[in-house]
Amino acid sequence: MTIKDIARLAGVSPGTVDRILHKRGGVSKDAEKKVLEIIEQVGGFTPNVIARNLVLNKVYQIAVLMPLCNAESPFWQYPKEGVLKAIEEVSSYGMKVNISYFDEFDVETYKKALDEILKDKNLDGIIIAPHFTRETLDRKSQLEELNIPYVFMNVPLTGLNNISFVGQDSFGSGRLAAKLFHISQNTRKPRIIVVEVLEDFENYYGLDQRVKGFISFFADHPSYFKIDKLRVPNKNSQVFYQLLEESLKMYDDIGGMFFPSNALTKAGKYFDMHQIKLDMVVGYDMTEENKEYMNKGIFTFLICQEPFQQGYKSIKLMFEHLIYGKKLNTVYHSPIQILAKENLEYYID
Repeated sequence: MTIKDIARLAGVSPGTVDRILHKRGGVSKDAEKKVLEIIEQVGGFTPNVIARNLVLNKVYQIAVLMPLCNAESPFWQYPKEGVLKAIEEVSSYGMKVNISYFDEFDVETYKKALDEILKDKNLDGIIIAPHFTRETLDRKSQLEELNIPYVFMNVPLTGLNNISFVGQDSFGSGRLAAKLFHISQNTRKPRIIVVEVLEDFENYYGLDQRVKGFISFFADHPSYFKIDKLRVPNKNSQVFYQLLEESLKMYDDIGGMFFPSNALTKAGKYFDMHQIKLDMVVGYDMTEENKEYMNKGIFTFLICQEPFQQGYKSIKLMFEHLIYGKKLNTVYHSPIQILAKENLEYYID
């Protein structure tokens, strides 16, 4: 929003708007009232904040780093849409946002993209989905040397000085997933397989926390369930299907499976092709494919987290912090939502 834009909306000259912003007088009360009302109404900003940015012509440079949305990672389309919507709302008010992407299964793409961002000395703020634990912690000193605020989105990585986090409590959501198995007790088959894809699974902080939460619940609530892990060394579909098949053949007492990652969708495809229906299959996130498998009765529960809002809120919070000087909460948790076939059609992110 420029002085010319405000002048056009108010039906006055740009010079009149300038005089009002600088409190130089010589303007009718009616014109002043109309200009200030427009400034206050646009975007919900106060006149003083708008005036400061218009006069100083200040543009805040923000970098966003998040996973690329593709066939392997359809979930990330929703945070991306949230980010883009927020950018649309704030770009006229002195914020320029540049989005960089990485492959969430390729740590080298993350390192390269993050290192490029950390070279930019003109940034005023950074928003990161810190997918990889070690590589993010290794760059703590570089983040601090920039002396600018940074926010974590989606992944609740600890051990750094980010001013806030927007996303789900991964550990808590894992405990909730375990409780769904615990309270259902709808099978005499006691074995639950926790499927961890990628050899370096522990370096994926959010996913690892989900599993830790899952295991911790059963440590606190003894039951007849036996918890086993299936570690798949990479994202290759054929390897995944082979190991899944071997597990199903090895054990005849599998009552359910827990998928802490988007490997759930691959499992759904495999179960659908081979007409396999376990008593309990629990995993994460509403995507079109997951919705299809839920409706077919292949998945029992999905745990969702309002991904659009994670992207949207991250941008808006950074904006409020920089423009208003607003002190942010340390954490803005997304809800931990449980979807079943029966309430699927009512879900709106």
